[in-house]
Amino acid sequence: MIMNRTACSLRQDRAREVRVYNSKVHMMGTTLNVYAYIVDGMLIDSGPHRMKAGIEDFCTQSHLNKIVHTHFHEDHTGNTAYLMKKLQVPAYIHSNSLGVCRDKGDIPVYRLVFWGPRRGFLTDALPPIIENDHSSFQVIHTPGHTQDHVVFLDKEEGRLFSGDLFLHPKTRVTRRNENIPLLIQSLRRLLQENFGTVYCAHAGKITDGYSLIRQKLTHLEELQGQVLTLFDKGYAIKTIVKKIFPETPTITYFSFGEFSSFNLVRSLIEDKVSENG
Repeated sequence: MIMNRTACSLRQDRAREVRVYNSKVHMMGTTLNVYAYIVDGMLIDSGPHRMKAGIEDFCTQSHLNKIVHTHFHEDHTGNTAYLMKKLQVPAYIHSNSLGVCRDKGDIPVYRLVFWGPRRGFLTDALPPIIENDHSSFQVIHTPGHTQDHVVFLDKEEGRLFSGDLFLHPKTRVTRRNENIPLLIQSLRRLLQENFGTVYCAHAGKITDGYSLIRQKLTHLEELQGQVLTLFDKGYAIKTIVKKIFPETPTITYFSFGEFSSFNLVRSLIEDKVSENG
């Protein structure tokens, strides 16, 4: 009987192990890592279509039984339609994006070149708790990067699968439609939870994840203070950007401004303007 309990424990430990898929994308002097994770039969984000072969091999070797998504962007959902059909598994995403995912992705040209296309797929809404055979994950809505963004928290193991919530402790550029004040609220909400290790979609495994997410929140709060102080003094957005971010990142040029420091500053200012009526 002791041997049986030991064998069962070993199987559970192996099921709870995080399997990691990593690949790199290079374009115009920019290199981005992409990570996908499987734990207890659950794939967290299906990666960009450009990496279909690698993701397929990763999944077929891991006894996949479901796909969950942190948000709808094509570098997180690019292989979902293919994997659902190939492996006959269901997929889940926040209810805000059920309609978006049904249709083929409407993707800007530079991102289409970078990540590849995304076919439409039928998915179900994420439940508040995901129950796997040997693990349980809390689904926490963390809007800001997108309206549908969620993270997956394994409270028992103290680990967080963060999608694009973290990325880097010092944010310098954001997309046009990101809501940074809302992201700040999401970070504050998340830091009320207990976790240590963070599994990021582009930064990989981060052992001091809680500390770095707190650093990101502190950075954004300090940046918010700088931006609003300059705005109250009458400076225009472009001037504020030049004062705080004097160098323009390469990604701003080849994304035609979709990723920029201007978007970051503008989001902070628009939030204050809307609060003041």
